[in-house]
Amino acid sequence: MPKNNSEAVPSKSIWPKLITFTLIFVVIVFAVSLLPRGFSQDLSLVGQGANVVILVHDNNVIQSADTMVAMNEVRDEYDGRVEFVVADIMTPDGKAFADRHNLQPTALVFFAGNGDRLNTIYTEQVGESLRNTLNVTYGYR
Repeated sequence: MPKNNSEAVPSKSIWPKLITFTLIFVVIVFAVSLLPRGFSQDLSLVGQGANVVILVHDNNVIQSADTMVAMNEVRDEYDGRVEFVVADIMTPDGKAFADRHNLQPTALVFFAGNGDRLNTIYTEQVGESLRNTLNVTYGYR
């Protein structure tokens, strides 16, 4: 006759799994927080009271991508003073914006809060050169 398996099986502690899950969760949250934020594509921000810098972006041009990296590098320093926007020429709105303002890909356009176009540059930007241009164009520092 088979033996009765009514003996209690010792239960495993849930703590190791809980600690492992918590550690993995914290690492994922930390990693996500380090990812670059996306750029707004809201071109209607021009003339709405904030200074706006718009990059006419083309994925096929390395200079455009490098300037976007520079924008990402400095945007926290100018938070609340400048809105950084991307007009992707591969989208209808971005293409219409570039055509309306007669802009080529890689243009970096600086608008005042009232919508006046203050400056347009086509040279590739790095963090320091973009900082200098922002400070001169908007009179910061």
